[in-house]
Amino acid sequence: MAAGGAALAATAGCLGVLDDGRPAAYSTPAAEAFDDVVDARWLSENRDSVALLDVRDESAFDAARIPGAHRFSTSAMLESHSAETPDGFEADPGAIARTLSRAGIARDDDVVVYGAASGLWETYAIYTLNAVGHRGSVSLLDGGFSVWEAAGEETTSAAPSASETAYEPAIDTGVVATREFVAERVSEDDAAVPILDMRSTAEYWGQDRRGDLDRFGHITGATNLHFVQSIDGEAGRLRSPAELETLWLDDAGLSDDDEPAITYCQTGVRGSVGWFVLDQLGRTEARNYEGSWADWGTLSEADGYYYTTGEGTGTVVDTYA
Repeated sequence: MAAGGAALAATAGCLGVLDDGRPAAYSTPAAEAFDDVVDARWLSENRDSVALLDVRDESAFDAARIPGAHRFSTSAMLESHSAETPDGFEADPGAIARTLSRAGIARDDDVVVYGAASGLWETYAIYTLNAVGHRGSVSLLDGGFSVWEAAGEETTSAAPSASETAYEPAIDTGVVATREFVAERVSEDDAAVPILDMRSTAEYWGQDRRGDLDRFGHITGATNLHFVQSIDGEAGRLRSPAELETLWLDDAGLSDDDEPAITYCQTGVRGSVGWFVLDQLGRTEARNYEGSWADWGTLSEADGYYYTTGEGTGTVVDTYA
């Protein structure tokens, strides 16, 4: 067997296989149940009707990708999607709009986002497009390129081409939680709405200190739910809808949909996993804190930005830890 074929077989083996030899994640429970999740089987039948954005690194993208896909740089998303202002980080759609324009994507186009598997950069891209007011559907390819390639679907390394569009963004503030939106719902003792910290428990307790910040810990009243629990790492896909309902609605206590839910992490990337899952579970209002701890960690309790720190503090949900 050639080296490439051996690697493909190894990937399929890790993912599990169906009777026809395709990886088990070729069809996924999340794609069957959720509006904004598709699987490789669906994409194989509908590829010509959607625009494709690939969030893998440049070397992986250049080596092989799904035909028609354009690269959506993760650094561009993180560095240019938001701008720091005196009032915290705010969505800045200009650079993202230029990227989408060069990819030939218009605001009404249906878009599928994929990476190597299902993970945080994929959901961050989906969140980003929603934040800049994309009107078409923006879906996750559950299982990502790894499943697509392992299934023997068509790939290419030819340079992508597109007719440039004039993408005109319009910020959707309904998916973004600003610093003040969060602060207005947090008191010295608790939070008035569900706030989900998607970082590790060590970060949540202030033990794993990342960045040059003034303080470490978590937003007072926030519940810790590490983002990896929403992903079946072995299969490279989202957990099943039943598992996600257990994790988020039952164990995290989010069955009540009367108030907004806020997710956050260090920069908003890991927080987007929670935002995406809550949206797929039908949450009426889910928002991702744009600045996250990189912003909150620079603030002061004297100004009303409350935090809690220390091992054993707060609430930790560890259903699939």
